[in-house]
Amino acid sequence: MVLEFFKGGSDQTLEQIEATIVEMLLINRHTFDLAINTVVGGTDPESVDKEVHKSDRRVNKAERRIRKELVVHTSVRGANTDLPRVLVAMSVIKDAERIGDYAKNIWDLAAGGVDLSGDDDADRWLALRDRTSKSIAESARIYQERDTDAAHGLVQEMDEWTSAFDACVDEMMASQGSARDAVSRALLCRYLKRITAHLMNVISSLVMPVHRRDYYDEKKSDRE
Repeated sequence: MVLEFFKGGSDQTLEQIEATIVEMLLINRHTFDLAINTVVGGTDPESVDKEVHKSDRRVNKAERRIRKELVVHTSVRGANTDLPRVLVAMSVIKDAERIGDYAKNIWDLAAGGVDLSGDDDADRWLALRDRTSKSIAESARIYQERDTDAAHGLVQEMDEWTSAFDACVDEMMASQGSARDAVSRALLCRYLKRITAHLMNVISSLVMPVHRRDYYDEKKSDRE
């Protein structure tokens, strides 16, 4: 696991770092659930405004706390620190933090008047809501348990989802409907894709070597 650079150090520090990353993911699921339901579930965005932003601030604070602990750890251990793995850990917490940002972007759609809950394609968005929410929870479990077999499987599955989100954006660009309907759906697909991609980065840290970090951020045609 990426945080095994703490071997030889404090087991308590290792456990705290891992637990905080898992906590960040679970808070993100809460933020996402609140936000997505304002777009596809009929929830009034004003009713969850404070909670969405409060939850996101909790994740931001956790990111800063972990970053500080990593810097202190590097300073104390000096040349004995595995710097590449420290950098990967920094990347993992940034991926976790970005998920909350995209959840806020989804809330912003609703705050701007987007409501797909009564539209003809509502079932499509509800299915994507449920799948994404479950994938955040499953990613947290995989990371917590270091379940490398499940990580391989879910990464491959989510890789197909990102391709489908790209197709969704293309579909909306070719839509003959109103610009408002097309743009709101294209943005939602884009935000869901980015959440999925950041989850892939988090759990692929269990199975990918350091130099291949963010591999899945590239389109399949651009990967080497």
